[in-house]
Amino acid sequence: MAILWGDTMGAIMATIFAADIGGTKSEVAIFPLNNADGGALVQKRYVNAAFSGIDRILEDFLAGLEQPPRLACLAVAGMVSGDRARMTNLPWELDRRRLEQRFGFSRVVLINDLTAVGSSLAMLEPGDLLEIQAAPGGAGEVRGVIAPGTGLGEGLLVECGGQEFVRGSEGGHTDFAPVDEEQLALLIWMRKKREPVSYEMLIAGPGLANLYDFCKEYHHMAESAWIVEAMRTAQDRIPAIVAGVIGATGSSGEKPCPLCRRVIDLFLSILGSEAGNLALKLYAKGGIYLGGGILPRLIGHVQFDGFLQSFHAKGQMAGFMRDIPVNVILRRDAALIGAARYGRLALHKRQSDGW
Repeated sequence: MAILWGDTMGAIMATIFAADIGGTKSEVAIFPLNNADGGALVQKRYVNAAFSGIDRILEDFLAGLEQPPRLACLAVAGMVSGDRARMTNLPWELDRRRLEQRFGFSRVVLINDLTAVGSSLAMLEPGDLLEIQAAPGGAGEVRGVIAPGTGLGEGLLVECGGQEFVRGSEGGHTDFAPVDEEQLALLIWMRKKREPVSYEMLIAGPGLANLYDFCKEYHHMAESAWIVEAMRTAQDRIPAIVAGVIGATGSSGEKPCPLCRRVIDLFLSILGSEAGNLALKLYAKGGIYLGGGILPRLIGHVQFDGFLQSFHAKGQMAGFMRDIPVNVILRRDAALIGAARYGRLALHKRQSDGW
C-alpha cells in the first residue's frame, strides 16, 4: 500500500478516513479533507470473511501510516443507532467511542451504507450513471436509492433551501408482495423455508440462489452442466448464476444458461416492483437510483424492459411512474466516496463542537 503524500502532520490532518463496510467486502480509503472532488489518496479492498471484525481491517490499513487521519466516516450495511452500529449480514458491531480511543481518531461518524450512497449522488458524473428511463425529474425533488448487493439497501435524499438530508433505511426487510401467479407460487415456496419473506430474501445476492432453486422446480427447467460444475466448486453460487446469463468466455465458450436467464428476469421483475413501491412512497420525482454490486455486472447482457414493466405497473399511477428518471449507478465505489463526502459535511456543520 503506497503512501502518496508527504509525512507532515499538516498533510495527515488534511485527510479523512472513509469506509464502506458491506456484508461481503469492505472498501477503505483516505481522501483529502478540503477537496470535495479529490480522489482517494490510498484505497484498499478487504474480503470480510478473512477478518474477525472491522478492528482487524483498520489495524491492517492504518499500519502503513505514520499518523492516521483524525477524522473518520464509516458506512455500515446494517442498523446505526447513536454511537453504535450492528451489521445485518455479519456478526460485527461497531462502537464510535471505542474506535476513537483505539485508533486515535478525534471523531468517528457511523452511517448506514445507503446514507453514503445517497450522499454520493451529488458527486457522480454522467459517465457514472446508466439511464434506463429518461424523464425530466426536478431540482429539489426527493430522490430514492435501492441497492441489491449482499443485502437490499434502500434510502432517500431530500434537498431544501440549500440543505441536504440523506438517510438509509431498512426497507429491504419489508414483506414481499407477489404481483402475479409465478410470484405467488414463489411466496408459497419461500414460506416453507422461512417466514416472513422479505424482498431482501429474493432480490439481494443470496436471494438469487433462492430464485434459482425456485425456477428450476417451478418451471421444470434443466440446469446447464457447466453451471452445475461451477456451483459445485464454489462456496457462493451467485457469481455462477450471473456468469450463466453472460455465458462462459475463453476456449470453453459455453452458451448462456436458460435457467440463469429466467432467474435474472424474475429478479429484475421483482426489483422493478419494489423500486416502484419506493418511488410511490417517497413521491420520488427527483429520480430512482439503482445501486449495489449486482446490476453493473449485468449491463450489456440483459435488457431492463422487464424491470420497467413492473416499475410502471401501478394502476392509476402508471403515468406518474413514467415521469420518474431511473438510473443505474455504475461507479463501484459510490458508497465510499459518499461516506467521505458525508464526513466532510458533518465536519463543516460541527466545527464549533471542537472537530
